[in-house]
Amino acid sequence: MSDRNPRRIKAVDRTLDILETLRETDGSTVTAIADEVGLSPGTVHTYLSTLHSRGYVDQDGSEYSLGMFILPLGEYVRTHSPVYQAGKHALDELAAETGETSHLVVASRGKEVPLYERFGPDAVGERLYERNKVTPKRNLHCSAAGKAILAHLDDRHRADVLDEYHLAERTDHTITDLSTLQEELADIRGRGVAFNDEEQVLGVRAVGAPVIGGDSVGAAVSLSAPVSRLRDERFRTEFPDHVRQAANIVQINLTTA
Repeated sequence: MSDRNPRRIKAVDRTLDILETLRETDGSTVTAIADEVGLSPGTVHTYLSTLHSRGYVDQDGSEYSLGMFILPLGEYVRTHSPVYQAGKHALDELAAETGETSHLVVASRGKEVPLYERFGPDAVGERLYERNKVTPKRNLHCSAAGKAILAHLDDRHRADVLDEYHLAERTDHTITDLSTLQEELADIRGRGVAFNDEEQVLGVRAVGAPVIGGDSVGAAVSLSAPVSRLRDERFRTEFPDHVRQAANIVQINLTTA
C-alpha cells in the first residue's frame, strides 16, 4: 500500500476510539471507557462532554451512549453510495424471488461492510445480521460475498489485503490456511461464484457473486439460507444463477448511471 504510516492527529484517534468503545459496549461509564482507551477519566469526560454538546453522544446519569446525530452520517454515506443506488431494487427482487436473505456487501480496508440487506418471507437469522451491521468485520475469507470480492481483486490489491489479514477461525469449516484460500479464490475466479459452506456461521450456507465495475471490484451480492433449505442443486446451481443475475444487474446499473 502507498502509505502505511501517515501522519495522524491524536485527538481524532482518541475521539474515534471513544465512539467505537461506546458502540462495542452499547454504552458505558467514564471510568470504564478510560480503562478501555488508555486515557484518564478527566480527559475522557472532556471528550464526552464535547461530543454530547454536538449530539453525537447521549448521557443518562453516569452512562454514556452513542447519540442520534450519528445516524444521519451513516445514512448519508449509504444512500449516496453508487453501489447502493444501483443495487437496492435488485436485492429486493432477489429476496422476494428466493424467499431468503439477500446481501449487498462492500469491502473497505480489508473488512466487510454490509451495505444493504433484504429479508425474504422465509428468511431466518435477522437478529444476527442486524448485529453484524454494527461494526466492520474481517470476514472476507469466510463469507460468500467477501470471497467473491477477494477473488476478483487485481493481484497486487489482493496481495496487499492478505498481507495484513488474519484468517480467523469462525467455525470448524473456516479456511485458515493462506495457500488453501488462494486455491479457493482461483476456483472462484474460474466459476464466477463463491460458496460459504458454514464457514462463517454454523447452520448457514451462502452463495456470492462479484459486482465488477470498471477495472476494480469492491462489492458483491450474496444469498444466505439455512443448510436445511440450501442443499444439492439449490446450493450449487439455483442460488448461483440467482446471484450472478442480480450482480450483473447491479453492474449494469452502475455502468449506465
